[in-house]
Amino acid sequence: MSIEQKLEQLYAALAEMQVTEKLSSIKPTTKSVGNMFATSIDFTAGTDRATAANRVSMLLNNIACLKDYLKSWCKENGKPFTGDELIDSNRDVAIVHDLWNLGKHAVLNRSRSGLFPRLLQDAHTTLTIKGGCDVPPMVTIPLLGGGATQAQGEVSLRIVSTVVDKDGKQLGDLEPISLRAVAAWEAEFVKAGMTLIPPPERQKEYARLSGQLQAIGRRYKAELPRGATSLLMKMNDGKVQVEVYDRTGKKISDIPDDKTSSALRDTLQNTFQFAVSPDHDGVVAII
Repeated sequence: MSIEQKLEQLYAALAEMQVTEKLSSIKPTTKSVGNMFATSIDFTAGTDRATAANRVSMLLNNIACLKDYLKSWCKENGKPFTGDELIDSNRDVAIVHDLWNLGKHAVLNRSRSGLFPRLLQDAHTTLTIKGGCDVPPMVTIPLLGGGATQAQGEVSLRIVSTVVDKDGKQLGDLEPISLRAVAAWEAEFVKAGMTLIPPPERQKEYARLSGQLQAIGRRYKAELPRGATSLLMKMNDGKVQVEVYDRTGKKISDIPDDKTSSALRDTLQNTFQFAVSPDHDGVVAII
């Protein structure tokens, strides 16, 4: 199997974390006592435990084995292999590698991340809502009279699980960690000399985030340094950081800084704090 085929398989595993087509089959449950009633809806019913666990295992396997595919490509093309250095330097990549080894061997005698990560609970489905999109997210749940649960905008029924360290401290949700790890591996492929074309879904997400960043940059351009023509946004541990460049490609400042207004600071943080960049190097917008 070529690296291109392996990446296609990986993207398919990522796509299978979403099971929104099952949303309409989830029905509210109503219990009545006298004149009172209570209605609840269980979004974990979107898939069974074994199916969710299998999809998580496939995702982790597809990401972790990129190391050997990169190693093989580097050997064939006479390039230095840096996969182990990436695992040891990138927390998300190392966490995925540890979870993959834990799934294979049942115990971790050695942790590449040093965190000895594990899944806090069995993988299950839940409803996720992504803000900042063109179509306002909305969920319609029929409480009375039957009917199907419906959603619009960036509302998904997804397989999720929380990752914790050996002491039970939360490290983040599995899918964002996996997405960042994939972006890091792809950046390593490109650094080695490979040419990669992101799948349409990732290109669409990059365009969406770039458009949002461009709109913010233009709205607050009066606050930016003179000569600012482009922005590079990165998300680090939930904190949004933006580098400002001039038309020659020279970096002229970082925002937010001590001169940044609370309006711009809050807008950046509220818009992007839960975003996952489809590019390891960040998202660029021309302003």
